[in-house]
Amino acid sequence: RDPQGDWSSDVCSSDLDNLFLIDAEQFKVVAEYAQDVQTNEIAFCWSGKRIFVSTGEGRVKILSYPDLQPVFQCGWEDKPLTLNGHTSSCLSLALQPTARYLASGGSDSIISLWDTKDWLCQRTLIDMTGPVRNISFSWDGMYVVGGSDEGNGLEIAHVETGEYVHSVKSQAPSPVVAWHPTKYQLAYTDFGGLKIIGIDSDRKHAS
Repeated sequence: RDPQGDWSSDVCSSDLDNLFLIDAEQFKVVAEYAQDVQTNEIAFCWSGKRIFVSTGEGRVKILSYPDLQPVFQCGWEDKPLTLNGHTSSCLSLALQPTARYLASGGSDSIISLWDTKDWLCQRTLIDMTGPVRNISFSWDGMYVVGGSDEGNGLEIAHVETGEYVHSVKSQAPSPVVAWHPTKYQLAYTDFGGLKIIGIDSDRKHAS
């Protein structure tokens, strides 16, 4: 959905690696765009004018919306802007609520944090176990966590320093994680169920 609040259109990908522009009110595809690489997760920028597309070659493509055309680098009119941050498939994306960073997660067990002004990778988080299937920022953008379908537990990191501030132990892998939109509360899957933890005032201890 367009993050500006327009529920009338959406973008999705298919197993054939095509991008589809969908009219959500009429439930029909209005445009189809073939992609030359495996296409995984899609995320909008907060202005609704661009989308980020994670790919099987470890890159993130940046496309204009709604025409889904490559965005070119400033001063490089023949070079589409792509973010090369993974040694294998890029699987997941999340834009920080403040829009300063875009996080990308890969099958290489790495989360890369990209500065959205210069599109440079500012830091990488490497304490994940297994492919990064899901990424979520806290409501204020201060913390980030990734989910994987391997390992047991989650590592919460401080975005600006890359320091890991808290570990959440689980009985099984937690591929899906989500911060509360206005509180320091984190929901995650564990052993086929859903768990929610709250972070106290010093933001380092869970209850």
